[in-house]
Amino acid sequence: MIVRVNTERLKTAAVTASLATWLIATAATQLPERRFDTLLSRGRWRIPTPNWRFFGPNPGVKDNHLLYRDLVDGRPGEWTEVPITRDRPWYGLAWNARNRSPKALFDASQDITVRAAAFGSDVRPVLRAPGYRLLSRYIQLHLPHAEGASHSQFLLMQSYLNAPGDRHIEPVFVSVEFPLEDGDIANPAAFPAAV
Repeated sequence: MIVRVNTERLKTAAVTASLATWLIATAATQLPERRFDTLLSRGRWRIPTPNWRFFGPNPGVKDNHLLYRDLVDGRPGEWTEVPITRDRPWYGLAWNARNRSPKALFDASQDITVRAAAFGSDVRPVLRAPGYRLLSRYIQLHLPHAEGASHSQFLLMQSYLNAPGDRHIEPVFVSVEFPLEDGDIANPAAFPAAV
């Protein structure tokens, strides 16, 4: 007796089983516990799985805020907040080309925040940071300024919820005053030692 096997059904079952195995292996590698990572990466039948632990082990719980103000005749004006992030369109999961500039602002503010925490009251290493230069140039060249303003300054703040309805706000870094005309915005020699 000859048994005829439906090859299409066999192919479908093999592909389905392979995809199911890969999906389960991918889910296992995303768990906070890492014991499955070594199991799946050893041996002859290594399963290539992506590692998408974007928020672990320390998820972000603070919102970043960028503010700037202009100085007219040596007197500072009011702080104005610059939106770092924007609302995403419905198709943003697949295509979000407008995310580049907000991402650059966010990364620059993170760079400054990390350096400010690392160097404490010594502002000079922060002035040389790429993030500082990027934010200063962005404010200098792309934001509106008060009439007669000769200098500008920015402030990074973070906010987070203490309890429902109670938002805590803390300053992280205040830049030195930098010229709005085309000059060296981060030349430490151009600024006083105590900021």
